[in-house]
Amino acid sequence: MAVVRLVCWNEDLARERARALTDREIEVDASPLTPGSLRQFRENPPAAVVIDLDRLPSHGREVAVSLRNSKATRYLPLVFAGGLDEKVARIRQELPDASYTDWKNAIRALRKAMKAPPTEPVLPTPHMQRYAGSSLVKKLSIPAAAETALLGAPDGFEETLGELPEGARLQPKLTARSKLILWFVRSRREMETAAELLGLRLAEGASAWIIHPKQSGRYKVDFNQNDVRGAALAAGLVDYKVCAVDADWSGLKFARKKS
Repeated sequence: MAVVRLVCWNEDLARERARALTDREIEVDASPLTPGSLRQFRENPPAAVVIDLDRLPSHGREVAVSLRNSKATRYLPLVFAGGLDEKVARIRQELPDASYTDWKNAIRALRKAMKAPPTEPVLPTPHMQRYAGSSLVKKLSIPAAAETALLGAPDGFEETLGELPEGARLQPKLTARSKLILWFVRSRREMETAAELLGLRLAEGASAWIIHPKQSGRYKVDFNQNDVRGAALAAGLVDYKVCAVDADWSGLKFARKKS
């Protein structure tokens, strides 16, 4: 029996999707992804990977990019199911040899993909390399003609940013006019406070970076990126972008979770 891995960001929906894909010849592993999941993909590759694009399509895309850029997993058949047309179109540009389907026809697309796995898989550009050479202002998406709140930044950070877009303004506090927030945290307590306050005060349509020390940097802390994500998700936020700010700092970008 072939074991297929389902990547879905909602546990209840994952179980429902798994039941629809399971038959006498296919067993579906729909367990939640963890930091060690990609290692498990490499050590015990499934027969195919089905990625749900109905929720958090950027996360699904990053999983696919990671699989394709690993020698141990790049030949796995990838099947993307569901998703908005414009989101699917962007992913299709990067991964044209994957399979794309709606959920109604997912089992048929899965069987077809398993019979014809890629022989010369397209290798998309890894996330960090896409921003190589870009200015920090561009990587952080600091908006023009709008207010950006800069909280807890290290000395000299404004100079590191360099020239801002026309009309952009940096403010030392979070207000209702803040279109973007750059919040540096140095401890678990600061991180949890930032996530809680952003959950309460982040304006509709605004976004926020929680910028934290890298595990490989010079600052030693008792939390990591997964802890940041977990605290923000609990506060009603959802992450959709990651950025290496410099050798010591990394950031996750959040928006208010859609109801």
